[in-house]
Amino acid sequence: MRIVVATFILFFISNIPAHAGCSKKDICGMLGKMNHFDILNKCPGSGPLLAECKKSNEKTIEDLPLAEFIDNGDGTVTDTTNKLVWIKKGKQDKDGKLHKVSLKEAKKIAQAASDGGRADWRIPSLPELRTLLYSERVKNAGGKKSWINPIFDDGVGHYYWSSTTCDQVSIITDRYQKKICQQGESAAWLVHFNINAVFWHHIKAENYHVWLVANAE
Repeated sequence: MRIVVATFILFFISNIPAHAGCSKKDICGMLGKMNHFDILNKCPGSGPLLAECKKSNEKTIEDLPLAEFIDNGDGTVTDTTNKLVWIKKGKQDKDGKLHKVSLKEAKKIAQAASDGGRADWRIPSLPELRTLLYSERVKNAGGKKSWINPIFDDGVGHYYWSSTTCDQVSIITDRYQKKICQQGESAAWLVHFNINAVFWHHIKAENYHVWLVANAE
């Protein structure tokens, strides 16, 4: 009898899913905070649930209407379609160099900015920032070629922060491929005007530049 009971217990244990200690809710919650390898280490055998979480967490975003820009002659440009005002080129420091900062610092720069006599500047969302992209690579106001609308000056920055984090948008398709970010609030999307591409990176990375926008109304 003892042998039968022991055999039953072993059979029962061997058939319990390896991820039994981690529910789908647990695993989905980890997805925005941990990478896939760490989740699999903590919850062995959770691959199928992880795949389900990834599908349920895929959030896309719609582009804004095609912008129509007017140069205001004061270092700002107005998009009359989407009712936005932009600085004409990436935000520079006192030495004329583009700021290279984390997203948190970029937001501080926006709050302190007074370009064009305005005090309501902010970091653009990804759909807003993508309205600056042009249909072909042409020489812009800064004299260099890039995929930015030629009314703007791309300078030498190329990579610019958006305020859109990966918990808000987890999947983007640019002209190259589909990009997936499962880093939650710890990462945000960027636009690279020199090659017309969208990337994501951790918000603490002090490697990217600042372009400012404000609501026109």
